[in-house]
Amino acid sequence: MEAFDYGKTRATAERLIAKFGQKGSLRRINNSGPDYDPVQASDDFPCSFVDLDQSQAHVADTLIQRGDRMVYLSTEGLSITPTLADKMLIGGVEHAIVDIQPLSPGGTVVFWQLQVRR
Repeated sequence: MEAFDYGKTRATAERLIAKFGQKGSLRRINNSGPDYDPVQASDDFPCSFVDLDQSQAHVADTLIQRGDRMVYLSTEGLSITPTLADKMLIGGVEHAIVDIQPLSPGGTVVFWQLQVRR
């Protein structure tokens, strides 16, 4: 039996997010210098994503808070793997990443699902 080609699924996700989504950035804070006097600098990594409201059904009795956003982050052109320490810039406004879930059937990351909070 031939294995399913998740690369095609990833390309479809990238195309749809580019068409219906928006541009933004993932911001990564880097520390340099000695531990007693670190210097912080940020690097912004351009990305494409779809920004969605969280369903009110998910807000009650869960870790999702009112105002949280769900973001489908494209893998296209993204040179880093998102982490909880990164920030998501949506319309120039910085949002903390609360949760990260890759959609990765067969070991291929199709897109990243992020829960972000202002």
